Amino acid sequence: MKNRLLLGSGNLGKLKEIQFYLKYFDLYSDYEVLTTKDLNNLTDPVEDALTFQENAEIKSQHYFNLTGLTTISDDSGFIIDELDNYPGVKTARAVKEHGSEQSVIDFIFSKFENINQLNATFYCALSLVTKEKRYNCLGEIKGKIIPKKKGINGFGYDPYFIPTQGEKTFAEMSGENKLLASHRFQAFKLLSNQI
Repeated sequence: MKNRLLLGSGNLGKLKEIQFYLKYFDLYSDYEVLTTKDLNNLTDPVEDALTFQENAEIKSQHYFNLTGLTTISDDSGFIIDELDNYPGVKTARAVKEHGSEQSVIDFIFSKFENINQLNATFYCALSLVTKEKRYNCLGEIKGKIIPKKKGINGFGYDPYFIPTQGEKTFAEMSGENKLLASHRFQAFKLLSNQI
């Protein structure tokens, strides 16, 4: 029977990116890759930690405990430099609270006057749990958040984030250019050096 790797996420955008990075870095290429949707009756973990890394660990350990499968999970989001860890680990929850990514961005910019960009950092924490070991990595990309979206590619806050080394938002970049410039790429690069 083929070994199986569980991707501990239900977020389709993340799942596509994780599958790209597994292939790009040649990780677990001999494994059958499953998502949480492929398995019945998996409960969701309670993500109540204060850091991206702790939430990623909660997710991977939760799914590993339920299935016994090698599991990789991530927790990601961004922090506005001037807002003391906001939205941080609540990046996804902020959308539920405000109704949309644009509403979250509007809320953030409402705290400032006459500003058309804010310094921010995108983070991606990875946690991989196997029967033998646990790996944790944190990738980050500095850049700026803009008040109105630009571009149609990607997902989540991609249309609002311009990395420091570029002039386009993640959503304006071609798929592979974005994938090779992102916080998730940085995290997988670190992971690939540990395994």
